[in-house]
Amino acid sequence: MTRTQSGTFKRLPREDRRDELLDAAVALAFDDGLGKITARRVAARVGVAQGLVTHYFGSIDELLAAAFERAAEAERDELDPRPSSDPVADMRRVLGFYVSHDRDPAALLWLDAWRESAHRPAVRQAVIRQMEGDVADLDAIIEAGIASGAFPEASAKSSMRIIALVDGLAANAAVRAGLDEPTLDYANVTDFVFSTAERELGLPPGALQPED
Repeated sequence: MTRTQSGTFKRLPREDRRDELLDAAVALAFDDGLGKITARRVAARVGVAQGLVTHYFGSIDELLAAAFERAAEAERDELDPRPSSDPVADMRRVLGFYVSHDRDPAALLWLDAWRESAHRPAVRQAVIRQMEGDVADLDAIIEAGIASGAFPEASAKSSMRIIALVDGLAANAAVRAGLDEPTLDYANVTDFVFSTAERELGLPPGALQPED
């Protein structure tokens, strides 16, 4: 039950309650980091007893894994990586999304998840599932580009290589997000991501640069 403004409690259906708790955990992850999520903090944010959180999530590992997956899947929904009839435009859009400064909070959350994976098996499995999903989405675009002749140099290894570039940029975002006035040349970093992806796929220079 959730406490209302009048001080009474509102009972929610089971799935709605779980969603509410997960949304609170995701908000805490973005505010303070994945490792700062606790059942007590989630319960306090929603306004329920701590025991209700442990009722829906049997362990803190399970709660962290579910929160990370909720955030990662929401990002994938926002990106909508489904291939269209133009693989080059699709790849341009995906890379533009991943290098955007607006993605820094999500990039930091991924770094948190990688760190927590070292000692939380449930989080490690969640990270693996989400990474496999990202690679599969990119595979679909690249396979369409190979079939159409748009990506003459692409191979079965291209998706993972491009994902590795993006992941490297995520690590840089940890610095960028923590500075009010970054002095590091991030434009140069993003240009490297685009130019390397172009070479990997056999595209002419500038083909993947965002259109004005």
